[in-house]
Amino acid sequence: MSNIIHFPGSLKITPKGANQGANQGANDRGSVRTLVNCQELKHLQGLEAFISVQDGANLLGVSFRAVQKNCKAGKYVTKLVHGNGGMQYRIALSSLPVDAQMRWRKEHGFVAEEMEKTAESNCKPFDEMSEQQRQTALDRYDVVMHYKEAISRAKHGMILEAKEAFISRYAAGEWPILLERIGTATWKTIDRWIQTLKDNNGLPSSLAPNYRYTRDGAAVVGISMEQGEMILAYYLHGNQPKISEVVRKVNRKLYDRGMEQVTESRVRRFLKEYHVNNEASVVMAREGEKAYNDKCAPYISRNNKLILPGEIMVSDGHKIAFPIQHPVTGQPMRMMLISHQDQASRAILGWEIMPSENTAAIASSFRRSMLWLGNILTGDDAIAFVPRSLKIDNGKAFKSHYFTGLKGSTMVDVGGIGLYDQLKPMGFKGVSYSRVYNGQEKTIERFWGNFAEMERSMPNYTGTSIAMKPAHLRRGEFMHREIAEKLQLNTAPTIAEAHYLVALWMHDNNLRHTSKSSQLEGKSPYEALEAGLVLLREKEKETMQERLISRDELTFLMMPQITRTLKRNGISLFGRQYLSPELHDLAKGQRELVVRYDFDRLDGVAVYHPNGEFLCFAQEFCPNGGIHPAAKLLGTPKDVEAYRVAASIKNSLHRSTRRKAKTGLLSAAEKGFSQLVQGEVMPDVVRQQVKAAEEQAQKEAASAKKTGTDAMEIPEEWLLVDPEPAGREQPEFSYKDILQIQIEDEEKRRGFYH
Repeated sequence: MSNIIHFPGSLKITPKGANQGANQGANDRGSVRTLVNCQELKHLQGLEAFISVQDGANLLGVSFRAVQKNCKAGKYVTKLVHGNGGMQYRIALSSLPVDAQMRWRKEHGFVAEEMEKTAESNCKPFDEMSEQQRQTALDRYDVVMHYKEAISRAKHGMILEAKEAFISRYAAGEWPILLERIGTATWKTIDRWIQTLKDNNGLPSSLAPNYRYTRDGAAVVGISMEQGEMILAYYLHGNQPKISEVVRKVNRKLYDRGMEQVTESRVRRFLKEYHVNNEASVVMAREGEKAYNDKCAPYISRNNKLILPGEIMVSDGHKIAFPIQHPVTGQPMRMMLISHQDQASRAILGWEIMPSENTAAIASSFRRSMLWLGNILTGDDAIAFVPRSLKIDNGKAFKSHYFTGLKGSTMVDVGGIGLYDQLKPMGFKGVSYSRVYNGQEKTIERFWGNFAEMERSMPNYTGTSIAMKPAHLRRGEFMHREIAEKLQLNTAPTIAEAHYLVALWMHDNNLRHTSKSSQLEGKSPYEALEAGLVLLREKEKETMQERLISRDELTFLMMPQITRTLKRNGISLFGRQYLSPELHDLAKGQRELVVRYDFDRLDGVAVYHPNGEFLCFAQEFCPNGGIHPAAKLLGTPKDVEAYRVAASIKNSLHRSTRRKAKTGLLSAAEKGFSQLVQGEVMPDVVRQQVKAAEEQAQKEAASAKKTGTDAMEIPEEWLLVDPEPAGREQPEFSYKDILQIQIEDEEKRRGFYH
């Protein structure tokens, strides 16, 4: 159905007679011509021009019938007008391709003379062409000569058959060298070459390909320098626009400036040639630094024959592509696999599976790797072997204070020495971190591609990417989803089961021979590791013992250090409380202690004085967040046992503290020490206090006589001390006087007197 748009000034469609229709059509045609031929307006801003179907066919270079069909199909913006023979289409110029619009504008004088540029001759001498252009031009000229000779022998009316016969002979290889250099061609292409020769006085150089560029980067033909700058400005962008989008934007700019449009094929040839000569800058501008590093930047070759097994370990994390049950919640989730690989032999030495890439997972994998390597060297599973160096990822967990230690002058005071520094006495040299998004530095990155084989063997495989999703996880795959439910493909293994499956595959991978790695020379990782360790024993006969460490010593070294303030319930760590009798007597809230803990054994921690002295090993108190409030009545047997243990610890500390205090008091009494008797009183103070007491006593006696209360006695239970025994020699000061003096001294010390 045609799109009929009525513009201001257009006529309404009404039934008319034949003569009226013809007259009206002629008038309307004239009105349209008048609109588009306004010579005083050299632009079409705000106006729309409509052309006939025949004019559109001429502009597009197609038949009248083809344009008429496109009008009926609604391909162009059209309107219907009355004309000879009835209704006729008029096509909006803006709905035609841009090239056709520009040709129409030039034909009708709508392009300013100063904007028109004469096309430069495409024919350049051979000495300004490259060798490839020159050879292509001569080969095309030879094909044209053979083509003309074949056509000249054709009879009248058999020209077309002669052309097709020549193309068949050419494609069959009658001129193999020309076919190899030029490639296949059609007789229409050769006719166009003939026309090019005619336009250039028969010069063979006119047949040279005109989409190449000179050595200084200037366009030879097709794209001018100004057009090239526009194209590159849009193309070299981080959003990576498509070439078709670039062409539309560039043509829109050229249209506004009244310049000739560019075709998509020309732009593609231009960008292809520019990419060949400027690949590094194109990749950097469109794709970024990582793509440049992966595709264009040179890489440094490593010779792993210069190192031996056990010297360099490479560590990295990988998100497993199948769900595993969370140990706490039981929900399936994709967990992290942390692995340590020996760089010389490519053997995986140890790994750990945890919900996230954290310090505990990395430390556990590193510990297992050293123990397994020590077991291979010595045959003792309680001996670990320390590597010389580590090459690890630049993730946050790999750079934690547990590994690197605390920086600054307070490091020694708080015991913040990292694991790497603690391993240096055993021959460890240091760590090198890989750069961001530069996986080439870590040889273990290739291993993850092999590990995908193990992931694909799992029934609950989720895919390493969106494109690699299994069928039953894709949208609309009801059949595969039903099959997966029947086969229980969504069942997730536990961490223990996943460890077992990964261990089987790791062992098989270390035994596998591969020809892809030139470093192993056809050996399996196990064979390369065994052969390298023999050389290592010979090389480090004297220093081998220094790099060996027992399991217990390694566990102690790998226990992280942290400072904590002592409180009533001991030391708080990870939401848990740790208490011991040695910590119970220390002042609370006034001292920070150094705590060492093991990720695999959080039921107790080792406590040290800030000067490094070992204090005690504190056990967890009130585990699992606390004791059940009514354990005996409402709790489980496990809750009752937890309450019994906590109460026993509390009562034990209470009894030991009471016993210690009681023993001290009795010992002091036996030795004749008493705070009441042994208080030292200065003579001057005593005199002043006694004099004041006597004056006060006289005042009270005088007052008692006046009131008649002098005969009353003070009850004995009111007295703070026992009355003096009868018959004892009266001291210079009575007990009551000494007690009063001490009470007043204490009041004076507390600020009652100023």
